[in-house]
Amino acid sequence: METSNGWYQVRIELEKALDRVFDLKPEALFEFDSLLSIDEMNLLGFVRNFPHLTCVMCSIDEAQQSSFSKGEISLDKNFRQMGVDSALLPAACYKIYLGLRKQQLERSQVIGCIAKCFRRETKALDAYRAMNFTMKEFVCLGSSEDAQRHVETGLARIERAMEQLDIPFSCETASDPFFDSSGALATMSKLMPTKREIMFKGHAVASVNVHRNYFGDKFDIRFRDKPISTSCVAFGMERWLAMFRETFDTPQRTLQRLSAVS
Repeated sequence: METSNGWYQVRIELEKALDRVFDLKPEALFEFDSLLSIDEMNLLGFVRNFPHLTCVMCSIDEAQQSSFSKGEISLDKNFRQMGVDSALLPAACYKIYLGLRKQQLERSQVIGCIAKCFRRETKALDAYRAMNFTMKEFVCLGSSEDAQRHVETGLARIERAMEQLDIPFSCETASDPFFDSSGALATMSKLMPTKREIMFKGHAVASVNVHRNYFGDKFDIRFRDKPISTSCVAFGMERWLAMFRETFDTPQRTLQRLSAVS
């Protein structure tokens, strides 16, 4: 998705505005790359729960490279002789949990992160929906009370920002698109909803998510001698730009409105 003609500056200022809203120190902010090892992707459990959304980075099989260089064959949708080298990151916060494996945290904390993420889409692509997108997240690691408080205050901060921007929105309970809706995690998600989305004209532009101790248990991250609880507040940056285009029309008007967000 291209960001140009002044909208790139809006993208930069949007990130600054979100950092102001969540008031984190510079050392708590991270930018991650978009690659995961195959083992890491399997360990996360993403492929098991969302195989239909999974994206990987492939390379042409060595035996076929000469044929490509001679122009004898070219890439098409039916070409299958490739090796999977890496997985592509589906959510920015995953890098945090992978980096804290087998650690004992001494205090609860909130970390801000941003990364290019990838999910396979079968729905029509548009200004709000793409296979690669920029995800900005604010992640809490601590007790279950810390995690719940983070999403509640995060939701209040988003609502305040939308009101400062004077953009109409709604908040809806949502669920992740599990491949097997009868699986254990999908069933738990239905029984105890943990995701809410901020909606603009039918598009989810932000979400708040409670993971309970899922990542703490999976990656042996502990806090007060228990698996840590986590939650996150997530923003789709390109979706916000699309919302701004639709609402304010020009980068100049958008920048004026963003300056009021605190």
